[in-house]
Amino acid sequence: MILLLFDIDGTLLISNGVGRRSITRALSDVVGREVTSENVSFSGRTDPAIVRDMLSGSGFTGHEIDQLMPRCLERYQETLMDTISEEHITLMPGVPDIVDRLLAIDDVQLALVTGNLQPTAYAKLTAAKLAEHFPFGAFGSDHEIRNELPGMAMQRAHDQGMTWVEPDRTVIIGDTEHDIGCARHAGVRAVAVATGMVTHDKLNACNPDLLLQDMSDPELLTTYIASLR
Repeated sequence: MILLLFDIDGTLLISNGVGRRSITRALSDVVGREVTSENVSFSGRTDPAIVRDMLSGSGFTGHEIDQLMPRCLERYQETLMDTISEEHITLMPGVPDIVDRLLAIDDVQLALVTGNLQPTAYAKLTAAKLAEHFPFGAFGSDHEIRNELPGMAMQRAHDQGMTWVEPDRTVIIGDTEHDIGCARHAGVRAVAVATGMVTHDKLNACNPDLLLQDMSDPELLTTYIASLR
């Protein structure tokens, strides 16, 4: 069995700013004054880490942020799920085709490693008509530190009844240096796609096992996956 752990934002799709707008509105609602996302990087990070940086940049102490975190995440989840729809979603090049091709391979399992909260991850995938293809994973709601997520996803694969998948047959597919970094931390393989905010050159400097400009040529990824069998 080969386990493919996909990132969502910038890899499978973009939601055209609805996430940033929703989290900004949610935090402002919770604290009762404007909270800004200016100068806060969202790319490749977990939602709790993003919330922490936004609140810190708005003058809240670490203790205050810890107290506010559950309410902020809950309000963000509500706001995004009330807002997002199919019209907000743009699929990355080649995504529908590559998902179909990977699903057709008997010994490949698709899952997720994403900084999104689990409900917001599936809200985005539902709007993109992809949710049914990614039945489990690890999420920002599981841990604030992204490097902790691959191991959780691998354990959940086992809990789903899969034979334990070895690290050299587990692949994280993402669009940022953080995806490559968490793959290296977990000792699994890394495929990078330059469809997000991180340049091809910067991704290349992180030495992924495979670097794609995008997924519009499905043979590049399927051939790599076949080499792991």
